[in-house]
Amino acid sequence: MQDFNSVTRQFILNENTPFVINEAYARIRANILSALGTSPYRSVVITSQCRDEGKTTTAINIALSFCRLGKRVLLIDADLRKSGVREMLRLKNHFGLSTILTRESDIYSGICVNVRNDLHVMPSGPRVTSPSDLLGSADTERLVRMMYDYYDFIVIDTPPLCIANDSLLFGGYTGGTALVLRENKTTHPELQAALSTISLSKAKFLGVIKTYCSLKYDKNSDYAIAAADDEIRDDIDEKELFDENEK
Repeated sequence: MQDFNSVTRQFILNENTPFVINEAYARIRANILSALGTSPYRSVVITSQCRDEGKTTTAINIALSFCRLGKRVLLIDADLRKSGVREMLRLKNHFGLSTILTRESDIYSGICVNVRNDLHVMPSGPRVTSPSDLLGSADTERLVRMMYDYYDFIVIDTPPLCIANDSLLFGGYTGGTALVLRENKTTHPELQAALSTISLSKAKFLGVIKTYCSLKYDKNSDYAIAAADDEIRDDIDEKELFDENEK
């Protein structure tokens, strides 16, 4: 029986990824760039309302999608409570965001370079006692602003809003926030709660990315398209992902 990590890694973009999923992420990438407009902050914060909605997989794949444009991309794992990035990408977590911010390591030691397709990753680092205090500090803002000088695009993975509002702490110096929701799991009250929370922050809301979508086929076309929820009008995109926990 395959373990959890070996299964989830199958759904990280690679040379064997189905065309429809590659295209979905390309559309998400294009829509993010369009939503950012002329913002000087070439970055996106990824969050969700609940757990197990595909947030971390989405963050990794968006970062890889930008790499395909020849961009120098940094993925920051800002989930200091329960990191998923390091497990999915098989990264050591001795150094990372937490050790950089607490000055237990330098920035060079806290970044894994060329993890996949020229993607650079800043793991979460060891757990800390007060994650929100650390992420809300002036040191975090200085760090992210410094990274803009070295990277063309930054993707920041943050905890679900039901756990903490850490994603909102980045609102003043990032391009915007994208909300991940899962088809047939995230309820409309949960979506409303997430949107209300984001609206109270300085973060620009870029839109919704819907995951675990069922596919339907247009009889007059060779293209597969994701089944959309008509009640959601501000989607960044829809895409098919697979349930990591049920494999």
